[in-house]
Amino acid sequence: MSEENSNFNQFQDNKSQEDLNAGLKVLSFCIPLAGAIIYFVKKDNEPVAAKSACTMALIGFGVGVVLQIVRYAMAGS
Repeated sequence: MSEENSNFNQFQDNKSQEDLNAGLKVLSFCIPLAGAIIYFVKKDNEPVAAKSACTMALIGFGVGVVLQIVRYAMAGS
């Protein structure tokens, strides 16, 4: 019985180390709010995927801010 539990725990550990798939990374980048939601949904069971979603959301947010500043600067000229 304990051998089955250790196999199950080993499977759970492997599953939690999987990264976020590319589609969800793109979604997190394009819509940072979706990345934040994905982070909070996955943070307990899949911490690597949650961190990836958070990172992509923060990068997407930063790129959006920079683009807005550039747009504002171009319109002011």
